[in-house]
Order: sequence, then structure tokens, then C-alpha cells
Amino acid sequence: MTWWEKLKKEILDTDLYTRSGTEVGVSNGTLKLLEKDGDYFTVKNSHIDIPEISYKASSDLVTNYPKLNQYVFGKLPDNWLIGNYKKIFVGHITDEEIRRNSSSGGVISGIQLYLLQSGKIDGAITLRMRHDKPYLTEPIIAKTKEEIFEGAQSKYTIAPLNQILVELPGNFNSLSYTGLPEQIASIRKLQILNHPSVKPIKYILGFFYGETLGFSAIRSLLRAHGEKNPEQIKKLSFRAGEWPGNLRAELKNGKVINVKKFYANYLSPSHITKYSLYQVDYMAELADISSGDAWAPIYEERGKGWSVVIARTQKGLGLLEEMTDKKLISLKEITEKELINMHSLGLDVKKRGAFIRIAKRKAKSLPVPEFGYEPTNIKFSRKTFESFVGFTIWLFHLKVTIWFLETMPVSIIGKMFVFARKIWKKSTKSSKKNGLDKLKFKVKNISEL
Repeated sequence: MTWWEKLKKEILDTDLYTRSGTEVGVSNGTLKLLEKDGDYFTVKNSHIDIPEISYKASSDLVTNYPKLNQYVFGKLPDNWLIGNYKKIFVGHITDEEIRRNSSSGGVISGIQLYLLQSGKIDGAITLRMRHDKPYLTEPIIAKTKEEIFEGAQSKYTIAPLNQILVELPGNFNSLSYTGLPEQIASIRKLQILNHPSVKPIKYILGFFYGETLGFSAIRSLLRAHGEKNPEQIKKLSFRAGEWPGNLRAELKNGKVINVKKFYANYLSPSHITKYSLYQVDYMAELADISSGDAWAPIYEERGKGWSVVIARTQKGLGLLEEMTDKKLISLKEITEKELINMHSLGLDVKKRGAFIRIAKRKAKSLPVPEFGYEPTNIKFSRKTFESFVGFTIWLFHLKVTIWFLETMPVSIIGKMFVFARKIWKKSTKSSKKNGLDKLKFKVKNISEL
């Protein structure tokens, strides 16, 4: 079997294909990405076989977190819920322009800008909305403040970031890289394999990751507001305005669609991508610095934008301390317990829910991702609840359900989902009540990266 046949059979043609763009970025031109209706497909672009690295660097099928942790940190995590770290903080960038332009506290954008302006990097690998089709994403190497601002804010849609590797190493000596957990895992794999494309990458920044939505979510949002053609979108922002932000679409006819962030969550059950259901890294565990929203009433009520910031490596911690000394960032150290309580819902979805779904796929003899570790004591009641979650996702994917949601006023549907979120958060508001503090994991013996 050729490497192309293995890639296609084991990854591209399965529900595990994350569209990270890695296989294309290191393929030496033998592969290319095709975009159709907001989704991306990898196709062969040469009569010769693809290089072995295109298969091995993918994080869709195998991501050996124990080996990758040993490589990045020199040890396994003390707590598999959140991964290795030096210190944990809550805070924000002190520059109000950066903070307002970001999804939460502006930490990632602020770090990128500081690295660039201080000469520590030649550019920042990031993701922006395309200029020609502003409803789609594209990776860039930002070299100016304006380009870094274009890459600010979360983008809850399919984004093949690692196709940018085709441009590397180029003439770059030092770059920062900002991505999602599975994209970062491929970068770490390539570092272990000593691939030339990642040699310039000196700083890795990661976002907390809950889910990716298919482009069908944008189409559904438009239909709910009497529009059909995404070509009418002039500007699309997923976290516009005051934190926590709004899903905002500005149309060429002057119409503006503006949905509160928590209201827009109604799109998730119907349009979540299949591969999102099997990702277990919630907090970008292999980054130098990872960051997400500070979901706690004390911060949500203050507004303006607050971030959780995890310094995972000494390099990451040193950078944060340097920025703190220069008063570029305001940080308050918090405990591991505070972090877990703040994000107990997301951790529950990833560290229990995803592993339960993987086990169900395996029982059906379907291909499953391998992460090199797994929980050992998930309670039967949690497995039963996951069956309800699965049924809900199935129900919301039905065309009739999507049609119903599109005919209902977004304000009503949004309030229903906000209420449901509060109930779920209340039931998982502390690690002790949620049982996360009792969750145990075992490391599995696998040879692959």
C-alpha cells in the first residue's frame, strides 16, 4: 500500500480527518487542498507517491501524548486533565486596543505583537478571514501589527492552518505559531522528526479548543435572517464587540446580523464537525503558552475580556514574566483547582465525553484516534449521559430540526440555549461535584508518534 493509499484510507476518508492542512504542507507539492462549500478536501496532485512524512505528521489518527510530553517537557503531566505547566494565570493585555480587538483578554495577540516588535520573531503564523471571500479562513505569516490584528479573535470554522508549512522554512529565522491542539500536535511531531519546515518555529501559542463548526452553520445563520448567499458577506466575525462578543455578519447590502456569543451556541449541536467529537486535548497541552476565556462569574460580570493563561514551558513563563515587567500584560496567578473549576464543563466534554465516543466507535470496528493514554474509571452514569448527548447531536443534525431552528426567532432559541448552558454548568461547576478530581488515567504502550 502506498503512503497516499494509507493516508486516504485511514484518515482522509474517515470521520477523523481534521482538515489541519498538515499533510498538504509537507507533501512537496504532491497534495493540494480543494475548497468546496466551505469544506476542504485533500487530493493527490502528482503521479508519484506522497512522502511518508505527510502520513506520519498527521495528528488525526495517532497522537502519542506521552511521547510528545516527554519531548516538549521532559516528563509526563502530573494531571492529565490539563497537561504540563509551570504557572497558571488569569489576566489581560494592558493595551486596550488589543484587548478590544480580541476574543477575550487579548493575550495571544499581545504576545504575537510583542514578539514581533521586540525583534524576537520575523513573523507570526496565524489565521485570518480571507479578503476575497471573508467567510473563509486562510493562514498567513503576519509581519505587521495590522496583520496580527487580522488574525485576532477565535474562528469557529474549518481552518487548514498547517498548509502554511509549504512556505517554510523560507527566509525566516524565527517565527511564532498559533494554532489549535491537533494542529500544534503535528508541529511537535515534525519537530521530533527534524523536518525543515518547522525549524524557524520558536514559540508555540495555543487556544483552548471545544469544537469546530462546519460552514453549514454560517449558511444556517444566513437563512435564519432571510439571506441565502454567503457571497453577500462583506465581513464575518465570530467574537465581535464587548466580551464575550457576538457572531456578526456584515452584508454587502448594508444589513448586519448580530447574535450574542452565548445565543449563537444554538448552532453547535446541528453543525459541529464529526472530528471535533473525538478530540481530547482541550487546553492546547503541547504549547509553550495556551490561553482561553476566563469563564467565571467574577470575570464575566466585569466584561472587557479576561483570559486564562497557562505558561507550560520555561520559555513561555519567561516570556510572560518579561511582558509583566514591562507592564504589557496584567496577570494574577491562580491554582490548578481554580482552573479546573472554571473549565470543568469543557474538560468533562473532552476528557470523558470524547473518550466515551471513541470507545463506542471502537466497539463498532470503526477507525479510532489513538492518544497514548486513556481514562480508567469513567462512571456508568457518565457513559449513560453521553448516550443522551449523542442522541441530541443526532436529533439536531436532522434537516427538519435545522429547518425548525431557522424559522424560530434567534432571540428565543438563544435564550433556551443560555438556560441549558447554565443548567449544565451548574451540574459541573466544581471538580469535586463533577467527579473530575477522581478521574484517573493510564498510559498506553504504543510505538508511533
